[in-house]
Amino acid sequence: MSSDGQNSLSNGKFNDPRKQDGASLISSFFSPAGPLSQAAHYEYRPQQKQMAEEIYSSLEKKQHLVIEAPTGTGKSLAYLVSSLFYCKNFSQRGVISTHTLNLQDQLLHKDIPLLKKMLAKDFSVVLLKGRQNYICPKRLEKVMRHGSDLFPSHETTDILNVYNWSLRTKTGDIEELDPLPSLLLWSQICSEPGLCNCKSCAHNPRCFYQRFREKSSQSDLTIVNHAFYFSLLGRNVDPEFQKEIGTPFGESFVVFDEAHTLEKIASSQLGFSVSKYRLQNLLFRLFNPITHKGLLLFLKNKHLIEKNIIAYEQLRLFFQSIAEIPIQHSVLEQRIINPLPLPNPLPETLDNLVKEISSEIINVQEKEIKEEIENCIEKISLEKRALLDFFEMKIPDHVYWIEITDPPSLNGNVQLLATPLDVGPLLQSLLYEKEISVIMTSATLQVANSFSYFQQHVGLYSRTLSLQSPFDYGKQMKIVIPKNMPDPSQTSPYEQALAYWIERLVRQTGGSALVLFTNRKTLSNMVNVLSQKLTEAGYPLFVQDGKISRHRLLNLFKEARHAVLFGMDSFWQGIDVPGESLRNVIITKLPFSSPDHPQVQAKSEQLEKLGFNPFFHYSLPEAVLKFRQGVGRLIRSKEDRGIIAILDSRILSRSYGKMFLLSIPSAPIETIE
Repeated sequence: MSSDGQNSLSNGKFNDPRKQDGASLISSFFSPAGPLSQAAHYEYRPQQKQMAEEIYSSLEKKQHLVIEAPTGTGKSLAYLVSSLFYCKNFSQRGVISTHTLNLQDQLLHKDIPLLKKMLAKDFSVVLLKGRQNYICPKRLEKVMRHGSDLFPSHETTDILNVYNWSLRTKTGDIEELDPLPSLLLWSQICSEPGLCNCKSCAHNPRCFYQRFREKSSQSDLTIVNHAFYFSLLGRNVDPEFQKEIGTPFGESFVVFDEAHTLEKIASSQLGFSVSKYRLQNLLFRLFNPITHKGLLLFLKNKHLIEKNIIAYEQLRLFFQSIAEIPIQHSVLEQRIINPLPLPNPLPETLDNLVKEISSEIINVQEKEIKEEIENCIEKISLEKRALLDFFEMKIPDHVYWIEITDPPSLNGNVQLLATPLDVGPLLQSLLYEKEISVIMTSATLQVANSFSYFQQHVGLYSRTLSLQSPFDYGKQMKIVIPKNMPDPSQTSPYEQALAYWIERLVRQTGGSALVLFTNRKTLSNMVNVLSQKLTEAGYPLFVQDGKISRHRLLNLFKEARHAVLFGMDSFWQGIDVPGESLRNVIITKLPFSSPDHPQVQAKSEQLEKLGFNPFFHYSLPEAVLKFRQGVGRLIRSKEDRGIIAILDSRILSRSYGKMFLLSIPSAPIETIE
């Protein structure tokens, strides 16, 4: 390595005016005697060094790259360092996109501070969330002035709480607020595209979103989540960010960590939806027939208020009628294959309401109130358009379905959803074909030692890299499988056996157990049977029941001793509990998606038309990837030890069971009775 490169690293700065040999710098940084070796608890990881070198090479060549990096590789430091070296050497900007809040916390509070010490703080990184996460001081001031016309008296306390917080906060992020305000209140005080933009708010030092947006435009790296990134991509990027390159943040590269979630999130964000609650809240912003408050009071037009009430009543009956479709089939999600007749003239009523309000807005004296009304009716128009698109099924190659709350109720939400059947071609045109490098990484991207399934589903046919695990699973992990578990299709005997084995296995490890479910009803039944038994035995039970956030639930589990956590879908992935708090992961059932879900039905039909077996080409690979994620919750460091218990007899009785076992790290398997 050149002496110039060595001097750059010893200074910890990127200030050599000559273009430095990035590959050599990275090699030195991750070497056993390099700067990283000064970090606490350092251990040399050749996989980490290899990953950083490969990413830098791809960025330099403007190529795409897919990397499977097992837990323990140190992948976040690998992509951060290679990204920063590239940004500084070539005066470029990049984006790091994650799926979970936990990973963002790790990047911001652990990895970035470490690198600032190693690299003498000569770089900038900004976390940016979707604008709806930030308070808008201008809108809040409006609510403070006119709150009595917009909200009932019982919301005064919440408004004052938010106002006092807004004076103290440095981020304006709703995540800091406790207690959270109502959705209706927050929707009228958060940042909005039409009301908060770079022209109107750029010079307001208290406009949090614009402040972070400006910082992002000048930073080396911007950290976002997948949903935010694809929402910008889906609306042909935000004009406030878009540069000539045509990417959401004007970046020259994006690194997607937790990339195994990309297809699902991209599909959701690149589709469209209509929500009963969302449309109802828009009408309530205009005039709430329960509280008799709203923006229409400023128009002083009783006729418009009556029209708004009629629209709300039509909306209520409209979605009540729609909800009957899945209820009649005893499902929560009902696929729509042919265009539906409208239950009532709601779209026309909304259209007329918007037109009449538009003609009366001129009478509003206060500019900010006028803007609020315009913003509200613009959103109603967009919802109406989406409503017609759904019922007419105008967008081809999409899956359409109705989704209702669980359990169904008259006051529950109803959503109309449409998502692209295949996101690959969309991502190719919106992202991969731009002048940008796309790096995707996760611990679980392969099925049967092949990236083909993942690449087909995200449409990225690039170079791939599979790294070796640094863990000794043969010594750190054991797999236990009960011999005589009833088949999950035999609900009653299966659940009796499930309760027996969960209790027995929890006692065996003295708690410290994560129990993963695929079915909400099964989870509830196990809570009813085991809650008292486990608690009395000294094993505190935490349950993912929607009452507290996933983040808070995980922290409670970590802090408690010998605890047990019952979790659903989101606990199969993205959680990190190293050490004694987790020594036992119990998988209650192989995580196959419901064959009745509209997206699964549509993808299966598509595969059948092409002559493929949907089970082996879709359902099984999806389940294997999720299974790998679940198993990956156990061993998070070289010191971790524990068991993986699989309480699904199909792992032994069905031929495809071998694919699950072969997909996870090799470890001793014990069948127990």
